[in-house]
Amino acid sequence: MNVVSIIRGGSFASALIIFTLLQTVIPSRKFEKGRWKYSLSNLLLVGFNNLFLGLLPIIPYQMAVTAENKSWGLLNIFEIPLVVSIILGILILDVTIYFQHRLFHQVHFLWRLHSMHHVDPMLDTSSGLRFHPLEIIISNFIKVTIILIIGISPLTVIIFEIALNVLSMFNHSNIKIHQNIENVLNKLLITPAIHTIHHSKIFTETNSNYGFSVPWWDMLFKTFTLQGKYPQEKINIGIPNMPETKYQRFPYMLIQPFLKGK
Repeated sequence: MNVVSIIRGGSFASALIIFTLLQTVIPSRKFEKGRWKYSLSNLLLVGFNNLFLGLLPIIPYQMAVTAENKSWGLLNIFEIPLVVSIILGILILDVTIYFQHRLFHQVHFLWRLHSMHHVDPMLDTSSGLRFHPLEIIISNFIKVTIILIIGISPLTVIIFEIALNVLSMFNHSNIKIHQNIENVLNKLLITPAIHTIHHSKIFTETNSNYGFSVPWWDMLFKTFTLQGKYPQEKINIGIPNMPETKYQRFPYMLIQPFLKGK
């Protein structure tokens, strides 16, 4: 196991444990009976996805190394200070994920894949890891393309991938944040309260708050919703036509996007 894998694995495990403990101690919404079955399904999906993605010949970090070694991409052509290069790379990757997320909501086939993420009926930390393997593959190649065009460094990719993973677990968690802290934090980060609105069954709310890290892209591109129709504890999470329970959990969740009429 190399250093990169250790760092990514350590950050993943630490965030998962910390956010899970926090949402247990200070939950925003009361956990429904049997929620553990969904959380377990989400974690089993993570294991499945890691095995599945291990077969991919091209991944963002490897492509960043190749781009750096061969001086491919804009940032590798011009002499730019390391710190500036890292900041630019993170911002470019982050806005890419924002538009990718919008794309997965607006293109019918992509939405069917992404809907597996939205049919989780109650959010918790594990929900931030619940993505269909085909969606992850598409996202993988979008990121690889941007990395090669821009010339984003391996270090930047590591920082971004860790941040994306940790913040996704954070903003999907069921942690209740004091309103005074929330009022400041949601100007800097996508908080659980902000992202829960995105998981509402109300169409206009689902099609808002696409960011996974900062709210700035939503604010800039007019997709930000600070307050939904209902308070946090009464937001109806899911999609309008929820599939039967077995298709909400592993392994049947993998075929849920292909169910007729869903």
